[in-house]
Amino acid sequence: MKINGKILLKGLGLHSGKECELLIEPYDCDEVIMRSGDNELPLSKFAWNGTNRGSDYIFPDGSMIKTCEHVLSALTGLGVWSGARVTVKGGEMPALDGCGKMLSDELMKIIRNEELGIRNYAEISSPVMVSSEDRKRFVAAFPADRLHITYAVEYDFIGSQIFDYTHTPESYLADIASARTFAMESDINYLRSHGMALGGSLDNAIVVGEKIQAKGGLRWKDEFVRHKVLDLIGDLASLGRPLKAHIVAVRAGHELHLKLAQRLRQNLKGE
Repeated sequence: MKINGKILLKGLGLHSGKECELLIEPYDCDEVIMRSGDNELPLSKFAWNGTNRGSDYIFPDGSMIKTCEHVLSALTGLGVWSGARVTVKGGEMPALDGCGKMLSDELMKIIRNEELGIRNYAEISSPVMVSSEDRKRFVAAFPADRLHITYAVEYDFIGSQIFDYTHTPESYLADIASARTFAMESDINYLRSHGMALGGSLDNAIVVGEKIQAKGGLRWKDEFVRHKVLDLIGDLASLGRPLKAHIVAVRAGHELHLKLAQRLRQNLKGE
């Protein structure tokens, strides 16, 4: 899909708590470009860090754009893989609504309703897996003819949830875009003392403890695992092109998502 207009959104960064700005505009490019200050780079050329409760994209000079996963999830989830530049001021993506709905709604106003015929899908010929050292958490990719995701999570107070998802822009809008990020109530003081979650609130997150706090209530009983699918789609955007694979993720997160993306870069057909 192509965009034919601009989007300008402002808000606090989820972790920094500082005012940030996001501009998405048409741009003559074969891949989505991200820009901050004087730096700009296509998605597939970035280095990444997924250890700070989000996905941070790192320029060659060491500067970065923090917490990119929700914006990139909405953008690529709706099929925008080229012809767009994302400019960020403030060093972090604005948290917006803590999911992909607000940006998806704005994108739907400017997306040209035409299929461009993507010529360069990412495909694999054999399974690829990354895991934690104890192998209790992992993400694996298997050859497939489309993007399919099976995600399983387990948390205190939430329990076990599993979601099986076949990707299309329509299914992304209906089943994934509105699933909000969440934090365990017991972690909030720690996060804030380490400079994270300073922009978090019930306007952009669910707080999980003995009581689940969610503005307007949960949107689905399994909103938590749906949000993990949203995160994974955003992290797979780092490939710079859409992926055909069946992804199986168990108790994973941004660090493992991005490690899988790195392995996929090395194993893609024709690379």
